[in-house]
Order: sequence, then structure tokens, then C-alpha cells
Amino acid sequence: MAGFRKYVLLLGFLFITLSIVVRQAYDLPYPAQLGPQFDNFVRMEDRNRISEKQAEIVLLGDSILALGMNPAQLENHLGRVVYSLARPGSASASWYLSFKNMIGYASPRPRYVVIFFRDSILTAPGYRVNGKYFTLIDELAYRDDTLVIEKAFVQQSGPLEQFIEKYFPVYSGRLQVRETLDYYIRYGLTSLAGCDPGCNENANYIVFNDNNIDNVLLVEAIATAESYLYTPQRLDFDNQVSRSFLPDIITLAEENDIQLIFVRTKHFTYPTLASQPLALQEYSKKLAVYLEQNNIPLLDFSSDPRLTENLYVDSHHMSEQGAVVFTKIVGEALMGIIE
Repeated sequence: MAGFRKYVLLLGFLFITLSIVVRQAYDLPYPAQLGPQFDNFVRMEDRNRISEKQAEIVLLGDSILALGMNPAQLENHLGRVVYSLARPGSASASWYLSFKNMIGYASPRPRYVVIFFRDSILTAPGYRVNGKYFTLIDELAYRDDTLVIEKAFVQQSGPLEQFIEKYFPVYSGRLQVRETLDYYIRYGLTSLAGCDPGCNENANYIVFNDNNIDNVLLVEAIATAESYLYTPQRLDFDNQVSRSFLPDIITLAEENDIQLIFVRTKHFTYPTLASQPLALQEYSKKLAVYLEQNNIPLLDFSSDPRLTENLYVDSHHMSEQGAVVFTKIVGEALMGIIE
């Protein structure tokens, strides 16, 4: 028993000492503010281009939109100016910020915003907000975008984790510590061989380019990452919707007199209605009712038989031929909505 007490005391001493060192090394505030802190730098390119083009329709989404839609083809089909705000790796937090800080400040504002999504991503505020995805969010956010901090970060943790993050710098500074360790691990050995960080990045790009990855492994990696969207919590629409950015996006659209349109895309994890889990089917029904109650059109192509597997390069992303087909299908559906 005495040995165990010594172990606990030593562990506590090391933890406190490490917290002091981390706080001083990274100049962390104490107690820490919950969630990340944004700066006031915002990338304005998309806002400026929407204004310059005087876009009437803005498409908003991630890499599925980037590879699956041809804006020029859609422009020709609809006879309207179209701008594609497609950011690979983005999700609902990024879309909310894009709407608020890019589309909402454009002059003139577009008349329509079409958001491309899949399954439960609209009500998963904590999806794609950490790690490499945080940089994307930070580039879109102002310091006073506290709603994103609350919904995307703070509410994802419980009371105990929030207490530890606030009062234990070794935990609240974990991202800074990891970035430092990652830097020395990634660049330390190669620098001894005369390869500077630029050389290292170039070598990593050549070796780990998607073209060099076995397609089966790539599909498995996508499925693993996407599994977050299909947990029981994420498919509980009634519980998730008020915690998500969906009501806030709808409010932004109403305040800016913009008509929202949602497009649900198809992927080959669940390519047919019968293949979808019952929980996902129930979620989809409730989402459709919710959008209808808010007078928002929903175009659901998640089980469209015209989108065949040969039009895809992997389970989620379309080929160039697939983009031509999908753009035509979406354009025809939009014709029935856009005045």
C-alpha cells in the first residue's frame, strides 16, 4: 500500500511539473479557455470571387462536390451564374462559416445556395474539425465566432474533460505539444541527411500520393473515417439537430434572403435504400420532414439508379464522366426549383 501511495504521489508530481513546463513553454493562459481560439484573419478569396462574378447560385460542399459537379456545365444548363465553393475535407462547421463569412458578406449576395451533403453530416457538428481540418476552419472564422467553438468543440466533451482542459495545461496544450513532437519526428532525421522541410514534404507527396495507394486500402480508409457518421448518437436526429449548425445555416439564409437547397449525394457504402441501416433510413425521413417544415427543397440522389458504380473512382468520389452525368441530373432537378 505504501508503494502505491508513493507511485500516486510521484505521478501527481510529474503531472503538475509537466503542466507548469507546458504552460510556460507555450505561454498558455490559466485557467484555459475551453475550445480553440481563432484569430481575425479570414481568407477572402471566395467572398471576393462570388462578388466579382455576381454569382446567382453558390454550390457549397467538400471534395464530393469538387469532383462531382461541373460549374460551367451547370451554368449553361440553368442560364445562371454559378460559383462552386467546394473545400475538400470540409463539413458542417466549415459550411456554416463559409455561409456566414463568405456568402453572407458577398455583394451582391447570391439568390440560391445549394449544399451538397451525405447522410448525417449536416447534424454532426464535431465532424472534421480537429487536426488538419482545424486549419480550414480557422481560415474561415473570426475571433468572435464563438458559436463554432461551442458547438464544434466544447459540447463534444463532457464536464470532466472540460474541467481537465481548463485547469491542467498538460492537457489543454496537447495540440501544441503534438505539433512540436510531430515536427521533430518528421523533419529531424531527414535534416541530418541534408533534406530540409521543403525536400521532406516533396518526398512525402511523391511517395504517399493517392495514385500510389492501393484502391482497396483507400476505400477502407474512407469507410473508417466515415463510420463516425453512422454511430447511434449521430443517427439520432431529434437529439442532434438542435446541437448542430443546421438551424443556424437556415437562420443565416433567412436573414440574407437566400433560398437554401440541399442535395444528398450517393455513395457506394450504402448505394440503395435497402442497403441503408434502418437507423439511417429513419434519420433521413426526419431530416426530410424538418427541411420541408422550413420550406427548404431536398434533392435526394442517395439511391438514384442512374448513378452507377462505373461513374465513380472510389466509393464516394466521381470520375470526370460521372461529374458530367451528375451535373446534368442535378441541373434538371434544379430547373424545377429555380424561378
